[in-house]
Amino acid sequence: MEEQKPKPTRTSDSDKEATQALQRMKLWIDLAKWFITSVAIVVATMIIDWGFKDRQAGLAELKFYNNYVTELIVLNPSPVQKRMLAQYFACVTPSEKLRQQWVVYYDSLYREYIEFITPVLAEETRLQQRYQELLGKQDRTDSNQDETLLIEARLEEIRGILFPEMTLPDPDKME
Repeated sequence: MEEQKPKPTRTSDSDKEATQALQRMKLWIDLAKWFITSVAIVVATMIIDWGFKDRQAGLAELKFYNNYVTELIVLNPSPVQKRMLAQYFACVTPSEKLRQQWVVYYDSLYREYIEFITPVLAEETRLQQRYQELLGKQDRTDSNQDETLLIEARLEEIRGILFPEMTLPDPDKME
């Protein structure tokens, strides 16, 4: 008896195409998995690195503030200088959270600033008017000259109050 050999099955072209399409799909899925995993790792690493850098910048800011702000703002008797510094820090502070707090502090200084500056401005206006009166007089006496010089000196003092020079603390004391 003759043994029957199995006949080789021929796969149709459509089966071959389906198999190839399935292999290509698996390849694309593997590539997508690799891409998503790689991108996720890179993004996670970047987020963690950004967090560390932001924290480091925050610590550097706090160290700076501890060194200078106490002497420049807290111990400073002039509301004008306090307000100038608060305005400066409200504009240049790198972190948004601290910048907003500087804006709040700047706004809180308003009442103190107004109470301080109102009498100074009133005196300046009064002295300016008197100074103009003295300069406009035809007959100038020695007492008028003396009063003019005194008014000029006081107006210079007032300008120093209104537009103070910022003096930084001694760096040796800050370390």
